[in-house]
Amino acid sequence: MASVPSTLSSPTRRPRRRGVAATSLVAVSTFGMLAGLTGTAQAATAVPLGGAEVYGVLGTTVTNTGTTTVAGDVGGTTRTGTGATGADSIVHTSGIDRGDIGDGQAGLTAAIADARRQGPATDVGTANLASSSPLGPGVYTSASDLALTGPLVLDGAGSYDSVFIFRAGESMTTASASTVTLMNGAQACNVFWEIDESATLGSGSTFRGTILAGTSITLDAGVTVDGRLLAGDSVTLISDTITRSGCQTGLVSPPTSTPVPTATPTGTPAPTATPTGTPAPTATPTGTTRRPTSYGQVGRVPVGSVDTGDGSTAQELSTTP
Repeated sequence: MASVPSTLSSPTRRPRRRGVAATSLVAVSTFGMLAGLTGTAQAATAVPLGGAEVYGVLGTTVTNTGTTTVAGDVGGTTRTGTGATGADSIVHTSGIDRGDIGDGQAGLTAAIADARRQGPATDVGTANLASSSPLGPGVYTSASDLALTGPLVLDGAGSYDSVFIFRAGESMTTASASTVTLMNGAQACNVFWEIDESATLGSGSTFRGTILAGTSITLDAGVTVDGRLLAGDSVTLISDTITRSGCQTGLVSPPTSTPVPTATPTGTPAPTATPTGTPAPTATPTGTTRRPTSYGQVGRVPVGSVDTGDGSTAQELSTTP
């Protein structure tokens, strides 16, 4: 595609059915870099995938170079590659390899038809989807090519059920290091890219959503996709990563407010008052304290007369034997 920046490359480009003028991306400036698409397009509903839903990668031919990690089944009647075991050098984080892909291809055909019938759509012309302003949920369509040379932000407007559908009458190409990011409830499971011909994702790019390609999907080296790669013909991978995020429904819960902490008194609290002066001593009872009676041993024998109690005196005792 002549409008693609020079940083984009594809190891296996298919011949185009009709050319695109070299000035196709110049139309982006007159289009205002999607300035008119900062709000919400027409409502869209999630595209049912049927038998294709179990796949992370689906094509009649799957070619893998290096080590690629895939969440979900890998389906292809022919699988080739340069890894230790060809295309089977793909590492599964979940899912299995499938050679019988009849149900998957039938599901893809039905999904493409569903995406095409949805509308009314917002016509973006020959647009570069990179924009500093987020896009809201809805259907966006181009009769020719779609390109992404920088960041694209999709805003779910506070609902996990928000759906985004992008349709290209011909092909889609993303530049190296381009990004698709999600906010406010937008989810990769509700983003769909219906491409009539081929989709090519540039090296090191980050992409989100399910690609429904009528012909082929090509990933350059080091691409990360949160979603699925479903093609009617071929899928080419080079040491890439295909993940699968969870999918929620309903409204995005508002953030929980942090309770206001109890105010801490400022300043130094006044100390408890200490009584002034010297406390009066405990009063001691007045008068003579009676001493306890003690009985000492008699130190000598008394001499002299002894009173008998009747007024007489007894004879004096003598201490001499």
